[in-house]
Amino acid sequence: MNPATRRDAGAPAPETPKAVCGGYTAAAMAAVSLLTAAVFFSSLSNRFVDWDDDLLLTGNPYFRGLDWAHIKWMFTSFLGGVYQPLSWLTYAADYSLWGMDPFGYHLTSLVLHALNAALFCLLSLRLLSLAWPEPEAGKDLTLAAGFAALVFAVRPLRVGSVAWATERRDVLSGFFYLLTLLCYLKRHTAPAARAPLWNRLALGAFALSLLAKGIGVTLPFILLVLDVYPLGRLTGGLRGWLAPPQRAVWREKLPYLILALAAGLVGVYGQSRESMLSLEAHGLAARLAQTFYGLAFYLKTTLLPLRLLPLYEIPAPLNPFDSVFALSCLAVAAVSIALWLARRRWPAGLAVWLCYGATLAPVLGLFQFGTQLVADRYSYLSCLGWALLAGGALAAGLRNRSGLRRVLTLAAAAGIVALLGAAARKQAAVWHDPETLWRYTLSLEPRHLIAHNNLGLTLTERGDWQEGIALYRAAVATKPYYAPVRNNLGVALAGRGQAEAAIRQYRVALALKPGYADARYNLGNALGSQGKREEAAAQYREVLRLNPRHLQAHYNLGNILSLQDRFSEAEPHFRAVLGDAPFHAPALYSLGNALYMQGRTDAAIELYRRALAVKPDPQNARYALAAGLAKDAYFNLGTALAGRGRWEEAGAQFRAALLLKPDYVSALVNLGNVLFMQGRKNEAAERYRAALRLDGNNADARKNLGVILAGGGKSKDY
Repeated sequence: MNPATRRDAGAPAPETPKAVCGGYTAAAMAAVSLLTAAVFFSSLSNRFVDWDDDLLLTGNPYFRGLDWAHIKWMFTSFLGGVYQPLSWLTYAADYSLWGMDPFGYHLTSLVLHALNAALFCLLSLRLLSLAWPEPEAGKDLTLAAGFAALVFAVRPLRVGSVAWATERRDVLSGFFYLLTLLCYLKRHTAPAARAPLWNRLALGAFALSLLAKGIGVTLPFILLVLDVYPLGRLTGGLRGWLAPPQRAVWREKLPYLILALAAGLVGVYGQSRESMLSLEAHGLAARLAQTFYGLAFYLKTTLLPLRLLPLYEIPAPLNPFDSVFALSCLAVAAVSIALWLARRRWPAGLAVWLCYGATLAPVLGLFQFGTQLVADRYSYLSCLGWALLAGGALAAGLRNRSGLRRVLTLAAAAGIVALLGAAARKQAAVWHDPETLWRYTLSLEPRHLIAHNNLGLTLTERGDWQEGIALYRAAVATKPYYAPVRNNLGVALAGRGQAEAAIRQYRVALALKPGYADARYNLGNALGSQGKREEAAAQYREVLRLNPRHLQAHYNLGNILSLQDRFSEAEPHFRAVLGDAPFHAPALYSLGNALYMQGRTDAAIELYRRALAVKPDPQNARYALAAGLAKDAYFNLGTALAGRGRWEEAGAQFRAALLLKPDYVSALVNLGNVLFMQGRKNEAAERYRAALRLDGNNADARKNLGVILAGGGKSKDY
């Protein structure tokens, strides 16, 4: 691309050629969207995976609704260390339409990505038009913009962002990020009277992008780069940029900078609560090496998208002087120097390189969180510039060409898109389900720790204990000091009934990581399964010291206290669960029991009703009442209602319990009692006889049936 004409800071950019603004452009945008959707169409059959989808979606009831309680949670939650209220709202909309069917979630992500492809087509067209303002270049520039959009949209690096439900935030933040850039460019090409409107629209879109995901915090710098090239609003070199006539360009960035700083602080706060590594754990030299490696990695995989993984693990330990890091540093330095020297002849190259580095900056490792060295999904916004350069290359190739040479140039571009699309389609199939994802990862990286761990989790959850335990043991052999694998191995061994072996693994995990709340919680569960309630309670109390909002520790400790008839002590633990999870049906039920045993019958009735109103969800069974617990909730609600003399309502609850468990003897007896109190003695006798057929020694059924047969009065007082 050639440099744009220089102009004063206050002057508008040259008007976009009309030849590229009409129906031809709309057709190109539509074609780009449809081709993008076709490439990723197979992802609609993908399931949720056990990598953050379980934490954010299948195991999380808090986004499932658009009422005030759910929306408040969305705007105050840092689940997974990420602040993403706008993304949560889209998940809530998905839930209202599809429930927990993964099809709908993948459909929304696909639609957003297809729209992003169209927006980037338009953005590329505007930027290419600024670089080539000749009116006769219009149709060629539209073809080039479409090519740039497809190079961005259908490459394998996009798969993680589109086919992984958790990464909705990439495509959603990208949508508003692209709108921000389009509005910003429009502001500086529109008549002066309309510039403030476009500026407000750009700021609004930027705020929405940050509310979806904070990855775009470096946008103010990107806008300054655009002001230099291709807009030409900052001229005269570094000294000229600070001259009084151009200070307005800097002042107008202040609102963007304020939004970016706020989002950056919120992002650091969220990650510090979850997975941010300290300098002691991950030193400065390692972070710098990781930074240079990332800058080289994303450029390399953009050119050659081969052997892509869902997660590239940080080597342990990371030696910053290893050859791969040294070569990356040299490559980054060489590219930087070359583009700087060529900046006057080819300003687009340096502009793209600066935008690339700035967009990647938040995820290059200087603020390290998690176990990833790099991640394909981080290329979603950062590699837009490389796709734009590809479009510029096609525009240059078409310039002043006709006949066979033009056809061959277009055929080569179509071939590149076809190859990228085929590779992306194949890569999307890798994300079909958890087992496929992690087996694929192990086929490329046999020592991949997280793949061993997560595949083991997938297999043990479906009952394949032998292979799951083998995978955990392989992970332990790969990295014996990784506490989470020890913890998961303990869970698997506990599932096989090997409580003592599980306890040993939990204790090893805690020796490696004393503040590991999950391992301590699981240790409490294992001790509780052996009847060691006091020891289990001690573990749960320690979990709550480490994490006062550990819901299951509160719940389990409350149940232990209830089993010891310490109902007043159990009550605050159940209430703590409900403070964070008001739809936690087991906690509602258990609190109802605790209140009932303290004589607070009316409050207990309300809690039983709320527990039973929570819809069963197979994707999230721990927050709804399982059938066994539901029949007890119906029974207890019936008993409480009967205690208030509300016979008709009580009978309905006992019948509901019997639908779930037809041989529920206590429910048969109590239903008989209710019927007797209503004067329906024959029906009551039938229930008592049914109870005695199941349990011939049931004293209440035998006594009450005898009362009926003798023609007596009340069978039972509530």
